Amino acid sequence: MTKGLRFKKTGREVKAAVSKRIERLQGRLARRDHALDEFLNDRVMVRSLLIRAIGGRVRRRNPSDATPLYPETDISGEQMEEVRKICERIFELEAELRRLRLLVSHLADDEVFELSFAQLSSYGFEP
Repeated sequence: MTKGLRFKKTGREVKAAVSKRIERLQGRLARRDHALDEFLNDRVMVRSLLIRAIGGRVRRRNPSDATPLYPETDISGEQMEEVRKICERIFELEAELRRLRLLVSHLADDEVFELSFAQLSSYGFEP
């Protein structure tokens, strides 16, 4: 059984690639944080989101209730979905940054590692 392609990289090389990846991820995270901050500063929309999210759970317990009509000032379903996606992506980016920082803190510079293609790519190595 073959192991597939393996790439030998030193801890120093891995740290350099991971550092670049961290920088790129931080930029992506900053953009999403900014979008979330803008939303959070709109108290009317935040309130509307919370009320609709909680109200939706109550409605599921009482399925005979008609679907309510929301005024135009309330958050739309599309906006709710957009906020949900921003929050999910922030969660994913923060988890990836924690993983990469943990990796960097425990690598010895001179140790040589055999990396799979998936690892090589996930650590940020580029052509």
